[in-house]
Amino acid sequence: MENIILDVPLMYGDHHVLKVRDALVDLEGIEELYASSAWRQLMISFDPKKIKQVDIEQTLADAGYPTGEGETPVLVKASDIKRDPKWAELGVRITETNQADIDMSGEFRRY
Repeated sequence: MENIILDVPLMYGDHHVLKVRDALVDLEGIEELYASSAWRQLMISFDPKKIKQVDIEQTLADAGYPTGEGETPVLVKASDIKRDPKWAELGVRITETNQADIDMSGEFRRY
């Protein structure tokens, strides 16, 4: 039996834990599987004669959860073209609440 701990940066919610478990639980050779969305880690006990760590990592990647170094990957890089050129110059940002949102708030929304 071999034990490994894998960082899975995209497993940040319980619904991700369920998907990761579903992807791995039926693999032959996986004995125990603990997944934590809080730590974004998997602790796996497996039989190396039946399955290799590379196959486990590939299964995770195929399911949309590649292993990483503990940080959530940046899927979109910021670009100077899309930034507001006045962002650094303005001291205050002001937003205005839509009247429809104000009308929808209140006691009548309680169930």
